[in-house]
Formats: sequence, C-alpha cells, structure tokens
Amino acid sequence: MAGICRWDLDLNGRAIWVGPRRPRDRAYRAAYWLAFRVMRAWWFVARPHHRGALVAVWVEDRVLVLRQSYRVHLNLPGGGLGHGETPEFAARRELREEVGLELPPDALRVAWEGESFWDWRRDYVTIFEAHLDAVPDLMPDGREVIEARLIHPLAVLAGPQAPFVEKYLLQRLGQARE
Repeated sequence: MAGICRWDLDLNGRAIWVGPRRPRDRAYRAAYWLAFRVMRAWWFVARPHHRGALVAVWVEDRVLVLRQSYRVHLNLPGGGLGHGETPEFAARRELREEVGLELPPDALRVAWEGESFWDWRRDYVTIFEAHLDAVPDLMPDGREVIEARLIHPLAVLAGPQAPFVEKYLLQRLGQARE
C-alpha cells in the first residue's frame, strides 16, 4: 500500500497526502457518497443517538485533518464506536483504517467530551489528542478518505466543520492563549 499514496501541494504550497486515483476508487467514492445521503435521510426520520471517537493528531501547532469522499468539510480522523468498543479502541482503530497511522494506547489522552446534534443525530463524542515529534507517514485509502493534511486549527475553524470539532478547537485555542 505504500506506493499508492502521494504527496501533493495545496494552493498555498502546504504539503497534503492524497489517496490513490484509480478508476475503481471512483466507484467506491460514489458508493460512500450515496450511502451517506441515504443514512442521513434515515437519521432525519429516526433521530438516533450515536457514540463517536475522534483523534486530534498534533505536530507542533498543526493538527491532522481529513477530507472524506462523502462530506464537503475537513474533519478529524475518527468515527463511530463498534459494538463493545471503548472510545479509545475505536479512536485507534479509525486512525489506523483511515490513514494507516498506528499509535500505542499510551499516546492518546482524552481532550474533550460532549454531545451535539449533527447530521440529524444526537452525537456523544470523545476527542483524544496525540502529540507527535515529526510528520508521520500517512496513507489515505482514496475511497473514504481522499485527503489528509496538517494545518493550523484556525484554518479548520475558517470553514464548515462538525460542532464538536469546533468546540474542541475553540477550547484548545482558548487554553493556548491563557
């Protein structure tokens, strides 16, 4: 899998990791896009409760964010808890699945927990932090995750994001100013 991810530069000259652009990946991205819209329609009707875990991976003053094939905004790596999973286990699993990054359990600490209404669901989310000394090798799959980048949190806040990501980043920036 190491050869399918490539480095690129965004419009501002910052490094990003771009997933593969194979023809079959286009079909997977379309399937994710359609499935997500069907699920949102169901969530609109059912208004379910959901548990999620995200990971804010920091390298100096930059945070790792992803662009998913079915959403228009940047997000932290993470996702829903599987049956019987702890938030920490789910966070580490999602980080491995989404960008190929393995972190030991002691690398994560709980940074934020809270509940928000988003995508027609009541989401209870735990956000973990990990601090790395160097830029990690990342491998977005090009299907669910099409881009990964390390950027300043203000750049994340400048665009649309999940309410829990916004709350976490505002809280963290507030602590940094104190």
